[in-house]
Amino acid sequence: MNRRLVFPGEDGGFKTPNTLSDQISQRIDRATGLKITVHQFRHAAGAIVLMHQPGNYELVRRLLGYRNIQTTTRFYCGLETLQASGIFGRIIREQIELEPEHV
Repeated sequence: MNRRLVFPGEDGGFKTPNTLSDQISQRIDRATGLKITVHQFRHAAGAIVLMHQPGNYELVRRLLGYRNIQTTTRFYCGLETLQASGIFGRIIREQIELEPEHV
């Protein structure tokens, strides 16, 4: 096989989706004690990105391989509300610190 495999198997072929899914779930369980599916793992990845970069649906779209941004926003819109509120609060506090007090 000439092409480079993203997830090569032990026999020189490729890992089946079920094999890869099981291996990811088992690794997460061993590392964290959490029992989650690969689908839940993907969803967590999107949520984590939005926690750190609220509104960056394009990054989530590319990371998870969605074809269009509408699919991404439909599934993930609203997950980052708390983080967006925190960012807004920091912006306001910075502005207050920059402006002299009004008497």
